[in-house]
Amino acid sequence: MKNLVILFFAMLSSGLYAQSIIINPDGTHSVVIDHGVHKVIVNPNGTHSVAVSSGISNIIVNPDGTHSQIMGEGTSKIIVNPNEPHSTVTTQGDSQRVLIHPNSGFQPFFFKKQGDKMIILPNGSILHFKKMKKKRKHKI
Repeated sequence: MKNLVILFFAMLSSGLYAQSIIINPDGTHSVVIDHGVHKVIVNPNGTHSVAVSSGISNIIVNPDGTHSQIMGEGTSKIIVNPNEPHSTVTTQGDSQRVLIHPNSGFQPFFFKKQGDKMIILPNGSILHFKKMKKKRKHKI
């Protein structure tokens, strides 16, 4: 009986995969299901994209069959789109990622993290602003 219970929980836990959520600029959400090397992106319209990781470069198979390649290491990566100009993915901290399309016409993206303010401009450049502490005047 003990072995049967252990086998049941082992089978149950083997089907669990990590999930992330992408919040799109229009407010819709995409779910990313992580299977290790392959990640499945469920788009809001019901289509699926597959991201295949192979070290430094990753390939995204789009729902229409075209491929996009993600290249780079560290906090900035470049997505080579099949029919558009390149996009930049910028990672700030552990979880904040911003996708920047160079010709999208979007307004600059403002965000704040632990007192630091950053502006990501449509051309992909980042402006950092640090919160300055006010100096106290000492009374004599």
